[in-house]
Amino acid sequence: MAKSRFAVRAVMVPLAVLASMTIAEAAPVSGVVRDVGGGVVPGATVVVRDGDGIERQVFTGPDGAFTVEVDAAGEMTIIVRAAGFAELTRRISVDERLRSIDLVLEPAGVIEALTVTASRGVIEASPMAATSVLSSDELMSSPGAMLDDQMKIVPGFSLFRRSSSRVANPTTQGLTMRGLSASGASRSLVLVDGVPLNDAFGGWIYWDRIPQTALERIEVVRGGTSDLYGADALGGILQIVTLAPTRTTAHMSAEFGSHETPRFSGAVGGSNGRWSGFGSGEWQQSDGYKIVAEEERGPVDVEANAEYGTGYGTVGYQSRSWRAGGRGFAFREIRGNGTPLTNNDTTSRGGTGEVSGTAGHSAWLVRGYGGTQDYNQSFSSVAAGRATETLTQTQFVPSRNGGVSGQWSSGMRRGTFTVGGDARRVSGTTEQTAYNPAGAVTAVTNEGGVQWISGGFARASFDPRGDLTVVGSIRVDRWSSDPNRETGTALDETEISPKGGIAWRVSETVTVHGAATHAFRAPTLNELFRVFRAGNSLTNANDQLIPESLTSAEGGVSVISGPASVRMVGFWNRLENAITNVTVSSTPALITRQRRNAGTVRAAGFEAEEEVRVAPQVVVTGSQAFVDSRFIDAVEPGLTDKRVSQVPKFSASTGVRYEAPWGILASGLYRYMGMQFDDDLNTLELASAHIVDLNFLKTVGRRARVFFTVENVGDTVYDVGRTPVRTTGLPRTFRAGIRADLP
Repeated sequence: MAKSRFAVRAVMVPLAVLASMTIAEAAPVSGVVRDVGGGVVPGATVVVRDGDGIERQVFTGPDGAFTVEVDAAGEMTIIVRAAGFAELTRRISVDERLRSIDLVLEPAGVIEALTVTASRGVIEASPMAATSVLSSDELMSSPGAMLDDQMKIVPGFSLFRRSSSRVANPTTQGLTMRGLSASGASRSLVLVDGVPLNDAFGGWIYWDRIPQTALERIEVVRGGTSDLYGADALGGILQIVTLAPTRTTAHMSAEFGSHETPRFSGAVGGSNGRWSGFGSGEWQQSDGYKIVAEEERGPVDVEANAEYGTGYGTVGYQSRSWRAGGRGFAFREIRGNGTPLTNNDTTSRGGTGEVSGTAGHSAWLVRGYGGTQDYNQSFSSVAAGRATETLTQTQFVPSRNGGVSGQWSSGMRRGTFTVGGDARRVSGTTEQTAYNPAGAVTAVTNEGGVQWISGGFARASFDPRGDLTVVGSIRVDRWSSDPNRETGTALDETEISPKGGIAWRVSETVTVHGAATHAFRAPTLNELFRVFRAGNSLTNANDQLIPESLTSAEGGVSVISGPASVRMVGFWNRLENAITNVTVSSTPALITRQRRNAGTVRAAGFEAEEEVRVAPQVVVTGSQAFVDSRFIDAVEPGLTDKRVSQVPKFSASTGVRYEAPWGILASGLYRYMGMQFDDDLNTLELASAHIVDLNFLKTVGRRARVFFTVENVGDTVYDVGRTPVRTTGLPRTFRAGIRADLP
């Protein structure tokens, strides 16, 4: 009898092993990709590699789930990539293949991230791009109060005239990167969940439009990316990714600061079955400070005050293979610009609808969006001695915009192929009233028009071997601009934007990359039709402007070894038909400029980022940017070899985060701003400056944190602009408050 049982076992064991191998060979690899908070990660790239090196690739669906059909038996290697997260590589056993696998992604560090998305992972941009990712925790622990202040740790990041969005006129809040100075209009594209944040009429950015408690992370790509995103992305992309909670959650922040500045921000969201929703809001007011330098102030100078309120919300429905959602916002801002007669206000609202999904090895997305905005601005002339001012003109600028886009991505063996297209329409006018010194109306004008821009693109990414990635893409755009008057000139252009690059993972710690691109930027309706005045500087519009075009190349190396990460990138840019504010005449009473295609700008330099965990509780980060940006072939007399305004040759920052005992997180940020010029002729100099900010965060209980911040610890008086009156930056400022999260 014993021999019989032994014989049965001898037969059954091999059969069981054979059956297990057969099941493993036939079973697909499936699971769900999540973040550390338990939320699903849609649009992530999942690669399964068998023992022979054969790879299969899919995208996670709206619910974060994936299924990969494989033919081979045995153990597999699974690789997961998603924007804003560190790449995950994991070996899965035969047993794990028989059940659903939970894969948890960690947030990427400043140096680790090599991808950026336009739509939560459906498009994965080139690993050849220099990308920085800042998580919500990093943003919350930053000493900066506003989003643009928090981004100053990114190499070469700055706004026009070094201004902060707390006190600056919104028309000066264009984004500058890699020596491609903004002139109010940004030469870089800012997105919120894939939808442009750039002002449709003027190209500038309202950095306070998204509540702080709604932020999940910020992704920044430096370098021309018009091959995927079109005209506005000539200098790069900054994307704001908002929270998409899959469980009930709430966030609250309340604070008070110097210059009588309270701020309240809150967000709440969650899901119920297949439905999810999220809502957030923020309000802030500030008495501001006097922006004119003390030695030049007069009785007319008052504090540049501001108040804003904003709301942003989303709703979504998802099934196994598709998701539909909508987003909406409403925004109101009122600003005083430093004298009693100069102020501006903005009211805007808009919405987005989109449908996305996956089908086998493919992912797709269709989106539509639109919005309206009303902008008011007043200008004055200040008398010598700054004792009195006279109203010179008022403007009412209504604008409308709408757009559609679609894209389809397919994973294939060792690669991804993406095609897509988009179209956008913008209309706007400047209704301007001019006054004489007695206050009587002297002229009423109405200038503006309609712009259309549409394009299509294709991109292919291949991994011919495990350590090499090759990417190529091309986009074709059609741009047209029609004025709203019979005497105006209609403009139109067709632009082709190609890009190619290669990345080689030399070892587990070292990656090198190189890329070349051609990009363009079309002039905004603001540059074509709107006149503006800053101090005693008047800048006229120009309805004959043509698009700028950029040819650029870059190469760099990234090293990630244990607790240390370093990335260094060299770049070369050639910007032709560069639009700049050209000085036409200058008198003691008035400097007159006009926007013109002034010639060719060459901007070349390097940037570096470092992140080192010098101790278990201490992390040090750093960034440096050197750029020589100047006109090399100017059409306008006197500009050749002049430095491009608003671009310092050198800037740097160093940050320290210390996780101290008793639940205290201390952080400090040192920033150096090199000397730069505020005008095209290099006569108005903005001196270099050193700024130190400090922040202390203390955990209270399980859900709350209190904080105390000091900005500009040394109370440094630094130049922001010369119009030609000297204006200065934020003085020493204190803030304190509480933040709470649930659950």
